[in-house]
Amino acid sequence: MKLKLKSSLALLMVFVAVLPASIIGGLLIKQQTEVETNYRIDLIERLSTTLAQEFNYRFYLLSTALDVLSRDRLLVQGIDDFFLTSHVDATLANLVDNTPLAQAAYLVDANWDEVENYNGINGVKSFSSLKTLLSKSVGTSKSTGNQWVFNYGDEHLMPDKFNPSHKGVAIGVPIYQSTLTEGLKRKPLGYLIVIVPVENIVKVLRPYLKDGEHVIFHHNGMDNIAVYKGKLDPLMPTVSKTAEVTIDNKYIAEPMSYEAQVFMNKYLGENPFTNSLKILTIVAIIVIMFTLLTATISYRWFAKPLTYLMDSVRGCLGGNYNILDKDLRFSELIMVNNLIQKMSTTIKAQLSDLEDKNVKLMTFNDQLEQKVHEKTLELTHSLQREEKRRTMLQSLLLFSNKLQHGDIHSTVMTQLVSLYPYSGWGMQLFINKNTNWFSEGLSNINLDSIDADAHCSDYFRINSGDKVLQCFKIVDTHGVLLGIIVMEHPNIARDDYEIISLFIRQLSAELEGRLLNEELERSAITDPLTGLSNRKAFDVDLDEWIKIAHRYPEQYFGLFMIDVNGLKQANDEYGHHMGDQLLIETGRLIQSVCRSTDKVYRLGGDEYAIIIKGGDNVGCDKLTLRLQQLVIDKHYARLASGEKVAIHFAMGCASTENIDARALYQVADKAMYLDKKAYYEQIGKMPR
Repeated sequence: MKLKLKSSLALLMVFVAVLPASIIGGLLIKQQTEVETNYRIDLIERLSTTLAQEFNYRFYLLSTALDVLSRDRLLVQGIDDFFLTSHVDATLANLVDNTPLAQAAYLVDANWDEVENYNGINGVKSFSSLKTLLSKSVGTSKSTGNQWVFNYGDEHLMPDKFNPSHKGVAIGVPIYQSTLTEGLKRKPLGYLIVIVPVENIVKVLRPYLKDGEHVIFHHNGMDNIAVYKGKLDPLMPTVSKTAEVTIDNKYIAEPMSYEAQVFMNKYLGENPFTNSLKILTIVAIIVIMFTLLTATISYRWFAKPLTYLMDSVRGCLGGNYNILDKDLRFSELIMVNNLIQKMSTTIKAQLSDLEDKNVKLMTFNDQLEQKVHEKTLELTHSLQREEKRRTMLQSLLLFSNKLQHGDIHSTVMTQLVSLYPYSGWGMQLFINKNTNWFSEGLSNINLDSIDADAHCSDYFRINSGDKVLQCFKIVDTHGVLLGIIVMEHPNIARDDYEIISLFIRQLSAELEGRLLNEELERSAITDPLTGLSNRKAFDVDLDEWIKIAHRYPEQYFGLFMIDVNGLKQANDEYGHHMGDQLLIETGRLIQSVCRSTDKVYRLGGDEYAIIIKGGDNVGCDKLTLRLQQLVIDKHYARLASGEKVAIHFAMGCASTENIDARALYQVADKAMYLDKKAYYEQIGKMPR
C-alpha cells in the first residue's frame, strides 16, 4: 500500500510540474516564432526602401552634375572649336571619375557626329535608336526638365571590359548655345550622352545586401538587372517584396520606373513547433487523465495532506510565505512541506534583494533614457546642420553659373539673402570705378564708415551702435583688395563661417577673372605706345559704322586719314626715342581738338585715323580747320636733352553725306596722300 501511495504521489507531482511548464513553453515558443516572422518582414521592407532611395539618390547626383555641365561655356564652344577638345575631354573625365554610376560619356554635335568621348568607343555606331528617341523627345517635350533617360540593350556603347553585358541606362542632355526664355523652342547645338552600364548599378547597390539577399529590376523592353551577394540556395524558402523604383528628379523630363523584386533566404512558413506542441498537448492530456484516475483511487490516502500542501503553495503564489507546521501522514509529504518552508524563506530574501535591485534598475533606466534623449537631440541637430550645409553648397554651385551670366551686384545680393534671409547684407566692390555700397536689410547703419584697409585680417568684426557687423574682405590671389561684404549678425557658427568664406572665394575668383578679361580685351585693341585704339579696333568700328550707314542713310559719319611728316628723318637724326616722342605728341594733339564723340586711332607706323560721329561735310570741314591750326601753331616733340622736332602731318577726309560708306576709306586715304605729296613738293623733297 505504501508503494502504491508513493507511485500515485509521483504521478501527481509529474502532473503538477510538467503540464504548466509544457503549456507555457509552447506558448512562449509560438510567440517567439511570431516575433521572428514580423522581424523578417520588417527587415525586407526596410531593405526595399533603402535600395529604392539609394537608386534614385545616385541618379539625382548624376543629374545634378549633368545640369551644371550642360551650361559650361567651354563645353558649348568645344562642339564647334577643335582646339577646345582637351577641355571637353578633361570635363568628361572629371564627370565619369567622380560619379560612381557613370562609366562613359560622349559629346556629339547636332548632326550626331562625335566631338569627344571618355571611356567610349571612337566612331561608335550604336546611337541610331537613341538619336531618334532623344531628338523626338527634345523636340516635343513640354516639361521643365532637360534630361532624358533611356534603356539600352545589346548595344556596343563602350569597351567590353566596362560593359560586357551590353545593356544599361543612357542619359541624354541637349546642349544649347545660350540660355533663352523658358518655354521658347530652340534647336540644340549638340548632346551630352552619359552611359550607365548595368555593372555600375550592381556595384553601387551590392554593398547594401547581405549573403543570401538579391534584388531583380524589371523594365519593359529590357533584360532583368540582377544584384546579389553571396551564394543563392534555390532550395531554401525565400521572402520577397515587390516595390516600384523610379528615376525621377527635377532635372529628368520623363521619369522611368522599374519594378524591383527583393528576395531574402529566410524561412517564414508554418510554425515549426506547432506539431510538437500538439504532441505535447496530447501527452499532457493522457497524463492528466491517468493522474485523475490514480487520484480517485488513492484520494483517501493523501488527499488531505496534499490539500494542505496545495494551500501552502497557493499562499506562496499569493505572497504569503508564512508556512505553518502541521502533522502529515507520509514522510515524503513531510519532506515536501519542509522544502516549501525553506523555499518560502529563500523567496523572502530574494524578493527583498530584488526590490533593492529594481530600485537601482529604475534609476539606471531613467539615466539611460535621459542620455538617449540627449544623444537623439544632438544627432537631430547634427543632421539638420548637414542638410542645411548640403543645401547651401548646392546653392553655391548654381551661384557660380549665375555669376558668369548676370549682373554681379544683383546676383551676389540675391544669393546672400537666399543663404541667410534673416540677416542684413551690404557689399562694396572696387572695380569699374564704382565704389557705391549695395545693401539689403540694413537700416540706420553708416557703411561708409567701414575702413577695410585699417584691418590686417580678411575677416573682422565691428560694432555699429547696438548691432554687430561681420566683415569679410574680397581679396584676389595677389592680395589686392577687390571689395568687402558686411553681414549684420551678432555671431556666426563655424559652419556658417566656412560657407561664407567659400562664397567669398568664388566671388573673388569671378571678379579677378573679369578684371583680367577686361585688361586683355583692352590690351588687344589699344596701341601700347600712344594709348590710342589700334588698327584692330579701327577695323571693327569702321565695319560697324558702315553697317549703320547702310541701315540708316541719314546718319552721316566722317573719316579722317592722317600721316605724320618727317618721322623717318627724326629717327635718322635723333634716334628712335625722338620718333616715339613724335608719335606720342602727334596723337595727343590730334585728340585734343576732337570732340568726346569722335574716336582717334593709331593704325600703325606714322598713320592715324579719326571716325567722326554725325560727320557731315560741315562737321568734317570744322575738324579740318582745327587740325590745320595745329600745324600752323608749330607744336614740337621734345626729348629730355632739349632736342626738338616740329610736328607736321598730312590729312585727308571724306563724309558719307556724298561718299558711299564702303568707299570712304579709299577716298580719305587718297586725299591724305595728295596732301602729303603737296607738302613735300612745297619743301622740295621727296615723300619719305
